Amino acid sequence: MTNWEDKKVVIFGSGRSGVAVARKLVPLKALVAISEELPEEKLDPELLAEMRGLKVKLELGGHTNSSIEGADLIVLSPGVHLDIPVILKARQKNIPIISEIELAYRFLSKPILAVTGTNGKTTTTTLIGEFLKAGAKSAVVAGNIGNPLVEVNDRDLDFVVAEISSYQLETIVTFRPWISLILNLTEDHIERHGSMGEYAAAKARIFLNQRKTDYLIYNAEDKLVSQLAGQAEARLVPFSKKDSFLDPAEILIPGEHNLENALAAAHAALICGVSREIIRSVLKVFPGVEHRIELVTEKRGVKFYNDSKGTNPDSTIVALKSLSNGQKNIILIAGGRDKGGDLTDMVHLISDTVKKVILIGEAAQRFKAVLKSKQYLDLILASDLTQAVNTSYSLARPGDAVLLSPACASFDMFSNFEERGRIFKQLVAELPE
Repeated sequence: MTNWEDKKVVIFGSGRSGVAVARKLVPLKALVAISEELPEEKLDPELLAEMRGLKVKLELGGHTNSSIEGADLIVLSPGVHLDIPVILKARQKNIPIISEIELAYRFLSKPILAVTGTNGKTTTTTLIGEFLKAGAKSAVVAGNIGNPLVEVNDRDLDFVVAEISSYQLETIVTFRPWISLILNLTEDHIERHGSMGEYAAAKARIFLNQRKTDYLIYNAEDKLVSQLAGQAEARLVPFSKKDSFLDPAEILIPGEHNLENALAAAHAALICGVSREIIRSVLKVFPGVEHRIELVTEKRGVKFYNDSKGTNPDSTIVALKSLSNGQKNIILIAGGRDKGGDLTDMVHLISDTVKKVILIGEAAQRFKAVLKSKQYLDLILASDLTQAVNTSYSLARPGDAVLLSPACASFDMFSNFEERGRIFKQLVAELPE
């Protein structure tokens, strides 16, 4: 669709990406409507004011079939499920349904580097951006990190770097990155996709439209990722921790997982023409990203880490391994909106590394039951994050680490993981010395 005038476009979801789509299409004279499940009082007042300023048609407090009457196109925000009744109805009517990144792609012309995987996406995407910047390449970092992809104007850019989630990939049609990266695949978002197989299939869509002139960078040590890569038409570029390409001692951010992230990002930068010397110089000073095993502060000899982006058990496992000193030196704050993943491996590691678990949110009771079934009893239920932080501080001793790594989504108590992380940091800052 190149002529948008008088085309009826219905956006499902009024979050940042949904409003960004409206912002893009209204000036092109599309007839834009937004359907939002939440009632008005639960919406971000600034976004609501902007939607009204754009004069889009608003449906708040639920999705109805009337919203899709006469629609030429539906654009889904990442949080909207494909199996809700109105979307099933739209499919019956053969109304095209796309994601925000698919729409964005139709306005972009420069090479896209797209990063997906269960863990490490934000760090890898950010690193690629830093490599390109240091290598005098003009690039923007967007997508599931920072600004929505549809907001990018790439006229004066060399590259577009995008973090892409499985939700966004479900409804692509023509989206085609020049370089795609799949970092790893472990159980996540099962409540959305239904099975590990469906989740992996959604991730594999990142290379769906790639051709022999494109690249797929993938983790050769992840069996499932390697199997998926075998289906791709793009040129395959495997990476592995066994590579001697990068010296772990020269990478500022700790952990084996970050070596993998650095390797993936480095391969992408090399393809884009950045030298190995520049890549090494960036890795020596890159401090990591906010909300991912982020050292907040140290008080009374206790270090506080914000890992709010740890939204699944495997993320929390990575954080625990990174901070463990061989003793039970960690107080773990976990819980939130349960994704339904297997907790077995995480609980085994908790038994070896964690002196106390403090549980919050909707998942608290399931986590408690699983922990107790594995004979781990050093746990406390907190009513909210404030109580969890205060309790952790009272229990911690010099040399301990207090780690917020929820292994859950944030939406039961917060608008997103960023808000959860920033409130955690604020609460920690308010603790007495």
